[in-house]
Amino acid sequence: MPTVQSRLERLDRYNLIYTKSESVFNDLAILTATLFDTDIAVINFIDLDAVWSKVKIENNQESNLNTETSICSLAIINEKGDLFEGLSMAPRLMSNALIAGEMGMKFYAAVPIITDEGFHVGSVCIVDKKQRVFLPQDREKLEWVATRVRKEMNKRMAKKIEA
Repeated sequence: MPTVQSRLERLDRYNLIYTKSESVFNDLAILTATLFDTDIAVINFIDLDAVWSKVKIENNQESNLNTETSICSLAIINEKGDLFEGLSMAPRLMSNALIAGEMGMKFYAAVPIITDEGFHVGSVCIVDKKQRVFLPQDREKLEWVATRVRKEMNKRMAKKIEA
């Protein structure tokens, strides 16, 4: 089983954190939001202390959250991701500012972004302000997007090696 340190070292090699949003990830997030008919779809990479969104989110702002606030940091721990269909009722999340606060999230689903070596370095997630049902075929679609993200990451590494 990979250690936290080895996961962070792998993530660092991709040069994805401490950087601005990128059009390829923006496009994948827009595609994901369209696939699921939700206002929010985000591609996140999780460092030790922060979650880095590689897309522009509401109000066109760049975003990063600490791992204690972000629900996405939970998704990389779970092999298959995370699903919360009634966020305000989930005991471990009831006090989360994104749920209890003005954002008022009611639904969250995520799958991990997994490197070819098996490191969980981020997540693709969808969020909604209304409750929804998440079917097995929905998980497959979200996993498909995570695979596209991994392929983009691999292209980045190949270019780095060529340079």
